[in-house]
Amino acid sequence: MIQYSVFPEGKRRIVTFSFDDGQNGDRRLADIFRKYGVKGTFHLNGSMYKNMSDEELKARAAWYDGMEISCHTYSHLSPLVTSKTALVTEIMKDREILERMAGYPVVGMSYPYGFYSDEIVRIAEDCGIVYSRTTKDNGFGLPVNFMTWHPSCKHTTAETAIETFFQRNDSVRSPLLYIWGHSFEFKTEEDWARIESIVASVAGRDDTWYATNIEIYRYTEAVKRLVISTDEKTFYNPSVLDVYIEVDRKEVKIPAGQTVRL
Repeated sequence: MIQYSVFPEGKRRIVTFSFDDGQNGDRRLADIFRKYGVKGTFHLNGSMYKNMSDEELKARAAWYDGMEISCHTYSHLSPLVTSKTALVTEIMKDREILERMAGYPVVGMSYPYGFYSDEIVRIAEDCGIVYSRTTKDNGFGLPVNFMTWHPSCKHTTAETAIETFFQRNDSVRSPLLYIWGHSFEFKTEEDWARIESIVASVAGRDDTWYATNIEIYRYTEAVKRLVISTDEKTFYNPSVLDVYIEVDRKEVKIPAGQTVRL
């Protein structure tokens, strides 16, 4: 029997964070993530950086070292009341500025206010977006459609979700803990102590992969691209990422660009 819910280095669970709007608290939050060895994705509005020089953009990018910079539209307009043309502009202008900041293609997003529709999804895809997060809590599964990626919970209810997640034995059907929020909501030292406690409580687990949103997307896509023989004994990995599977309860690594025969 083949199982595909095995992640880099044979990990069985994933933890990821994402925070929206790019406020000043992001710098302190990213420092907390780095302190505990976890990763987060920061969804930013490009209009906040429109007057920055390339030098200033690079300095701001340093806040997010080891994290992912991702889209949140240029000016945070509601997608539900924005014309098609304006939405394309919102996404593409956001990508353009954030790519100058990050130094790499920015192809992830979260929907402003969590609003989306089939049409909004299509427009985002046409703009080169490969995943986009909503604000709808939806348990611990990997997304069926990465363009409507529902998180596990907001940081305000994270403690209960964390306890439930790590108590579950079925990591096959519930492999992902995804916590989202806004750093501007941390207004007091008590708030900061709480989020640090949340991060500390999920960190340092040997069975857990700490990843950004784009890393999860790319790994999942790499697994989908495996080419498998009819007798399920030969596997070819055409991607640039090593992938892992489980065959008859034994972990198997399939290196990038290689064929493995069992």
